[in-house]
Amino acid sequence: MSRGVLSCLAVASLALAGCASNQEKPDVALQELVQMFPGHYDNTVQAQADLARGVQPPHEALALDIVPIEAIMIGENVFYVQESIAGDPKRVLAQKIVMFGVVKKEIVQTDYSLAEPHRWRNGQLNPDLFKGIMTQDVRSTKGCSLRWKRDEGKFVGSNDPKTCHGRTGAAGAFSQIQARAELGPLEYSTAEQAFDKPGHLSQGRLDEPFYRFHKQSHDNE
Repeated sequence: MSRGVLSCLAVASLALAGCASNQEKPDVALQELVQMFPGHYDNTVQAQADLARGVQPPHEALALDIVPIEAIMIGENVFYVQESIAGDPKRVLAQKIVMFGVVKKEIVQTDYSLAEPHRWRNGQLNPDLFKGIMTQDVRSTKGCSLRWKRDEGKFVGSNDPKTCHGRTGAAGAFSQIQARAELGPLEYSTAEQAFDKPGHLSQGRLDEPFYRFHKQSHDNE
């Protein structure tokens, strides 16, 4: 092998090593994401804009409360998420537990439903409530985990619809669920669409699938 070829190979090896050393470690990105995630959010700006433009139906005005919790039986980087009607916190629509971790060098979000939602309602006001939560109190959503990555100053997450299934609509039709999310310092956006076997939308929106929440405060302070 000529000396010139060896020199080229050496340069290529150094370039690859430099790329590898500059690649962000997933643990570092994870810690940034979990610091950014909690807070009190609402999408009233989006809902009001829909009404002003005559969008039908407008996005419902919602509020999200997201707080970190200590739940050692579930894992680390765990959060309680409660959704309610914006301006009417007594009208709670949904509750869940969210956990972030690194799996095969990817940031993975796993959602858990609560066996007894009323037991944990308004847990954002008393996060210590979750210190006693046990594995039997939650149920993971199989095949629906979101994979997160950094993209242009924010994080974006998505699932694999081929592995995420549910029953939607009045008839409870079997559907593939496509979930996406975006997280920045002041905005958290979520979108969920369900498609039936022929590929028709059975739940969610086609015009603007994202609910775009703006952060109003951090950790409900």
